[in-house]
Amino acid sequence: MKLDIKPVTIFTANLGSGKTEISINFSRMLQQRGEKVSLVDLDIINPYFRTRLAKDNLAGQGLKVICPPGHLVNADVPAITPAVRGALQAVEGYCVCDVGGDDVGAIALGMFKPYLPPTGFNLYLVVNTCRPLTRDFAGVVKMMQGIEKNSRLKITGLVSNTNLGRHTDVAVMLEGYHKVSQMADRLGLPVAFMASPRELAAEVQANLPGVDILPLEFYMKTPWEDAFGE
Repeated sequence: MKLDIKPVTIFTANLGSGKTEISINFSRMLQQRGEKVSLVDLDIINPYFRTRLAKDNLAGQGLKVICPPGHLVNADVPAITPAVRGALQAVEGYCVCDVGGDDVGAIALGMFKPYLPPTGFNLYLVVNTCRPLTRDFAGVVKMMQGIEKNSRLKITGLVSNTNLGRHTDVAVMLEGYHKVSQMADRLGLPVAFMASPRELAAEVQANLPGVDILPLEFYMKTPWEDAFGE
């Protein structure tokens, strides 16, 4: 990926967007480049896909995951620990944040605003146009407004991750990308990149030369085993 990556990258979105998988894969991409990376779990909304649930697996691959301590793993209030504050300040390396869904989840991010580098972060909204709340421009605008109000931060770009779970194919993703691109143009924002299952990434890239593609490996599993979930 040729993306201009800032010290802190924050992913936020509604339920079912694929935000958590993208947060993990983005962190792994940086790690594989030889960068020092911290992945911070600020998700207080979704009980099925929290990054912290994959912590042991990711730690085994050398990725530093920062989340509430053991007795707070299932808490719905983010713990403001020195480790979280230090990661957000990104004095060394990079910080990637998984911020829980919709405007309510953004309240957690607002708590950490004082610790963010003023111009050293990107806040990306992950958009899956197959989901009810982000299938059209009006829905995306409404979600952005809620997130920005509660976090007191501005969305800096969109990430295209249109999928239908296990039924996703290249045509679905391409259609979604074009919709997200049109939305971004109307908002005056960039499409930061597009996410794709690794096995389909080469075909997607052939259809969208010049577009940054993040190939996805899937780390999270839902109780119903939908690998494309949030």
